Amino acid sequence: MIIHRKTARFRTPLPLECGKSLPQFELAYESYGELNNERSNAVLICHGLTATQNAAGVPKNDNGKEAKPGWWDIAIGPGKPIDTSRFYVICINVPGSFGGSTSPASTNPETGKPYGMTFPVVTITDMVDAQKHLADRLGIKKFYAIAGGCMGGFQVLEWMSRYPGCLSRAVIISTTPRVSAHTIALWSVLREAIRSDPAWNSGDYYGAAAPDRGMGLAAAFGALFWMNRQTMEKKFGLRPLDEKTPGYGFEPEFEVEAFLSQVNQNAARKIDANALIYLTRAMDYFNMTRGGVELASLFAGAQYHALLVSYKSDWRYPPQEAEEIHEALRAASIDSRHEILDSHFGHGAFIYDFHGLGPVVRDFLHNPAHSKPSSPKTSAGMK
Repeated sequence: MIIHRKTARFRTPLPLECGKSLPQFELAYESYGELNNERSNAVLICHGLTATQNAAGVPKNDNGKEAKPGWWDIAIGPGKPIDTSRFYVICINVPGSFGGSTSPASTNPETGKPYGMTFPVVTITDMVDAQKHLADRLGIKKFYAIAGGCMGGFQVLEWMSRYPGCLSRAVIISTTPRVSAHTIALWSVLREAIRSDPAWNSGDYYGAAAPDRGMGLAAAFGALFWMNRQTMEKKFGLRPLDEKTPGYGFEPEFEVEAFLSQVNQNAARKIDANALIYLTRAMDYFNMTRGGVELASLFAGAQYHALLVSYKSDWRYPPQEAEEIHEALRAASIDSRHEILDSHFGHGAFIYDFHGLGPVVRDFLHNPAHSKPSSPKTSAGMK
């Protein structure tokens, strides 16, 4: 599969929800498949917190060697549920992220230096507005479908409420209409882990040593709420690293400790610390019912079809909260379907356990109007 990597440059300001604006901005994106003459076969994939626009395919590094496959490569490609022989699939790196779009690491045109923590706070709404700019430039008036999980699912919901005429189908995975106080608390601790590293230097570390220690701690902490207890038990249990355990010391002796150590070491290679601070804050502010807004009113009059997918083991974005979206869509007379899947992976199941999700997505993209149950359907995924 051919990967098309591009960067779109916009010389007009992007107004932001915080009241500030980006005087100019860039959006890095990847696409797969071909856009048809009618521009009616486009599928937008909205990435999550620690992902980028590299959603599918196997890109090559600067040295010409193959890198890791895209984060949703199992879902996107010829003959796969999101079939690139039929669809033009595009994934856009959101502003504030670390994949090449305008972010804290970008040069501030007013100072000639990296923004760092002077970068304005962005929200999920701002991300979607930026994506709409690129869709307009590409001549895509209406997406065949928009899909995403977690932070990507937040973006899908914003598209549904903000630009309801710009999509025909919505795939909303592991998503709720607002974050919880628990999630805000988790992100707060994660950000503090980064800020506690002296190398962070109030966000002004570009051109110097990056805050690798803080990022490592943040990533290891993050792994604890990506994977639930059941996943940890299944993947690691109490297995020791070698037969000498117990060593009665404080060096890693268990497989789970070695895993977290590896996560710690790899974190700074992938993610810019400031970007993680900004993206988690954007998630903190996501609340579709802020100010007492009735959720159903945000979808009133829309004509799209919706598929919600949640997981029994996802304690961060549980099925009962996804069901609130389903009920609101039904109240707004939107064709909506809610599938609750089984997986021991918890919140990361839509990426790491696609066995149960794949057929559901494939069926929905081909037969969206077959989904009219008024109550959620439970399906079995890989156990």
